[in-house]
Amino acid sequence: MEIFLTSFEYTARLVFKMGSVMFISLFGVEVLMQMGLMKYLRPVGKPVAKLANLPSESALTFLAAVGSMIAAHTMAAQFYQDGRLTDRELVVTGVLNTVPFHFKETLTFQLPIVLPLLGLELCLIYITAFWLAGIIKLGFVIAYGRLKISRRDGLSDAFDLMECNPAEADCIRRSFFQLLKDAWNTRKKMFFRMILLLAVVTLIVQLLMNSGLMQMIEKLIMPMANLFSLPAAVVGPVSAYIFSPIVGITFMSNLMNEQIVTHFQAIVALLAGGILMIPITRLRRTLPRYMAIFGIKNGSVICGLTMALSMSSRIVILIGVLLFFQGPA
Repeated sequence: MEIFLTSFEYTARLVFKMGSVMFISLFGVEVLMQMGLMKYLRPVGKPVAKLANLPSESALTFLAAVGSMIAAHTMAAQFYQDGRLTDRELVVTGVLNTVPFHFKETLTFQLPIVLPLLGLELCLIYITAFWLAGIIKLGFVIAYGRLKISRRDGLSDAFDLMECNPAEADCIRRSFFQLLKDAWNTRKKMFFRMILLLAVVTLIVQLLMNSGLMQMIEKLIMPMANLFSLPAAVVGPVSAYIFSPIVGITFMSNLMNEQIVTHFQAIVALLAGGILMIPITRLRRTLPRYMAIFGIKNGSVICGLTMALSMSSRIVILIGVLLFFQGPA
């Protein structure tokens, strides 16, 4: 019973937090679309989508991702529901929407948190891993789009469709209250479906984790430490890092300051721990969100692709560190 209550409490907090973001994203974007304001972003996003043979709808979501990845995903799901994106286009757009996150994290996480805790040298390695993930994802989107997606000629420009032409009879000036009402009526069914799916999937995942099934992953940490000849002291910060990067990095910083681990051992442990962390965070947080937004099939595919691409960047940087990084003792 305690496991269920704990899982239910976490699910309720997450649904409230994510539901609020989804609500603002879904209806805020819908209001902007109905007001015709999104057309002014056309020159920025369209070249990116064009390289990958994606329609202008994908350009809009990519631009939205600069401000909010959830807003971008919600917008993409909205276009898919409206029949303006195919399944393949939706999947590739979902991956594209995650690209800005890897560069924004430099300002929101690496510089204010990682830099003072790990120092400039290790922080630059950490930043490189994040930036490489964004570059790999962008490369995948362009390559897959050119190989597997055929450009659909003759489509209406999504930016043009978001403004009301005064010359048309259907173009009627509406009050802001009417705009809000129209946006609610257009997207309320989709919003409630997303919230329900988010709650169900999150609760199931939390029940599995709190029952101890997911804790078996922690047993991989000691073999990982032995594989890279790391001291047993790294098991604690890596375990913490998998569930909270800030706590794990702070823990590792303390070990470095006390000279229990070297800079080389610290960055190897964190990069290897990051490879273990990505699947856990995807299962715990990302998968329920993506299933709620994109549906079970497309959400699972997008989550799996982004997970694999993010892990590949950590693996590449880890190999580079093992081969070339010396660092202070």
